[in-house]
Amino acid sequence: MNENHTLLEKYATIAQTITVDKGPFKLFALFKREYFPWEWDVVLSAPWLPGDKKRDAYRFIFDKIRVILNHEEFINISKLVLLDINEPFVKELQSFLEEHHNPKTLANIEINGVEIREGLMIISPVSPLQQEILPDSPELLTKASRWIRKAATQGDSEAQYTLGLMYLKGEGVKKNVRLAKKWFRQAAAQGHAPAQQKAQLIVND
Repeated sequence: MNENHTLLEKYATIAQTITVDKGPFKLFALFKREYFPWEWDVVLSAPWLPGDKKRDAYRFIFDKIRVILNHEEFINISKLVLLDINEPFVKELQSFLEEHHNPKTLANIEINGVEIREGLMIISPVSPLQQEILPDSPELLTKASRWIRKAATQGDSEAQYTLGLMYLKGEGVKKNVRLAKKWFRQAAAQGHAPAQQKAQLIVND
């Protein structure tokens, strides 16, 4: 398995775990720029990304990313770019992908004035083919649960919260409300606000 395939698989699991919590993406891609060929820009666009709450969205997405990636993969992120679904870059990229039969990888192209040396498409803005790029894959979520469990057992509150959600919804693991409550409580004890809310809701059910 080559390096890019492994990276695609990891980011696909990240996209799925975020989708479980927030909703679908229009675009989820990695781009290497001409002047920073060793680092990836992580570029996202989704209907649930409100412009007035981007700071919270940055924190939320970075927390999800660092749970899955190893240290070297994480430090190779140049920046996280959040785009409105109607921004010119997203529309021009969509037109390019439609014209070229929706490739999963890109090389040496320019989109809306942005030079892209290399690109990996996790979720494409070409809606009819989106599910071919990121299918609803139980295998990916099962693999993600192993990465997330490792971080959770090491005390990462975001991983504990995410694992709690997976147990609560039966995503990637067998549904188990008792284990969901356990992980929510562990994250809540570290001050994780959404986990505190979930733990309280389960107690009140």
